[in-house]
Amino acid sequence: MIVTDMRQKSASGRAVRAGAAVLAVAAALVLLGAAEAATSRLVWSDRVTGFAIGGFDPLTYFTTRRPKQGDEDYEYDWQGVTWRFVNQGNRAAFMRHPDIYAPQFGGYDANAMSEGKMVEGNPNIWMKQKQRIYLFSSRKNRALWMIRRDDKIAIARDNWESMQRYLQP
Repeated sequence: MIVTDMRQKSASGRAVRAGAAVLAVAAALVLLGAAEAATSRLVWSDRVTGFAIGGFDPLTYFTTRRPKQGDEDYEYDWQGVTWRFVNQGNRAAFMRHPDIYAPQFGGYDANAMSEGKMVEGNPNIWMKQKQRIYLFSSRKNRALWMIRRDDKIAIARDNWESMQRYLQP
C-alpha cells in the first residue's frame, strides 16, 4: 500500500513537472512571437497603442528641444502605421516628405542596426545628425553610436536595405 502511494505521488509529481515544462515552452513561444511581431514591420510602433514611434510627432525632433506626443486630431497613415502630430502644419509637412522626417531605419535602434540587429528604438533616446533623426534603445547604444557614427551610418544603411525585404509595411 505504501509502495503504491509513493508511485502515485511520483507519477503525479512527474505530471506536474511535465505540465510546467509545457507551460514554460508555450510562454517562451508567445514571447518570441510578440518580439517577432514587434520587429517584423517597416516602422517600429508601440505594442499597446499601435502608433509609430510611440505616438510622438516626428517633426518635433526638428523643431523643439524634446519630442512631443502627437494629438488624435492630427493623424496620418504611412508605411502601415498611424503617425501622430501636434498640429496640421506638422502633419502636412510629414505628408510631403516622410522620408525626411521619419526616424531612420524605421525608428529601430540605429546602433543595433549597424550590428545587424532590429531592436525597438526609444523615442526619448535620440539624436539628430545631418538633418536625420536616429532613435536608440538605450543611452549606452547612443554613446556607442557616437564613437564612429559616420562609419556606422553606412553600415546600418546597408543592413537596413537588406532587412527591409523581409518586413511588412
